[in-house]
Amino acid sequence: MVCLPEFVSHKLGNARIWADSRLLASVGSDLLANPDLLFARTDCQVIKDQLKIKVGCLILEIDGIPTGVYLKRYNAFSPRYRIASLILSSGAVKSLRGAEVLSRVGVSTGRPLAAIESRSRGMVESSFFVTEEIPLGKPADEYWRKDLLPMKGVERFRHRRQFLKNLARLFNRLHQNRIYHNDLKDANIFVTVSARGDEHFSLLDLEGVRRCWYLSRRRRVKNLVQLDRTLGKCLARTAKLYFLKTYLGETFASKRNKRRWVTQVLRATKRANVRSEAKQASNN
Repeated sequence: MVCLPEFVSHKLGNARIWADSRLLASVGSDLLANPDLLFARTDCQVIKDQLKIKVGCLILEIDGIPTGVYLKRYNAFSPRYRIASLILSSGAVKSLRGAEVLSRVGVSTGRPLAAIESRSRGMVESSFFVTEEIPLGKPADEYWRKDLLPMKGVERFRHRRQFLKNLARLFNRLHQNRIYHNDLKDANIFVTVSARGDEHFSLLDLEGVRRCWYLSRRRRVKNLVQLDRTLGKCLARTAKLYFLKTYLGETFASKRNKRRWVTQVLRATKRANVRSEAKQASNN
């Protein structure tokens, strides 16, 4: 990995390990070859356990320093998935590539520590992605509700506008570099604040990140809709327009272009909401 020079590749049994050399030296290849042992530890807090994925967090000593890490397991949840894995990369490898794609354009993620995949007869049985915890990071919606909304007066207005401007610039940077994230909702955008009060964004769920030869308008709208359906529920119409103005830049001055973007996002959001409600109704 060009942008991850500390990474080394190691093969042990059915497991292929790509890991930060510090992590490999600290915990050993035997443990990394079977990361389920980490999930079995009593100090591992399981955050999510679903058909497709399992996520846990724990403390590992890396270079003698206790370090918070997140462990994500991608399950081989169906025969179709396993057969497709003969020609497709595992979720862990996709995540590592996604982190590299983002690092090339200066977009942060939780620092990658390892990607591990186990294959049998060429098919993926399981894969794991390990990252450093983002210290004091909060999902974008939580940061908006708990940090920005309680502010008063001019300070509240200024900080909220600055947050929306920074967030819009993040989306613009991704799309200008033809980078697509297939689930760019608020929960996958972590916010940290420096001692000077500067906001910094990091992206999660990297298996859906890719650099496209051409990034279509449909995909750009889809990313905007993903944010509109999540963080957008907390925003007033004027705040949404300010975000879009910053995202579009000079082209926002065209009334025709502005109307077209607003219409497309609103219609796509409505369609997505209808599909979601129908799916929930069928499940009930």
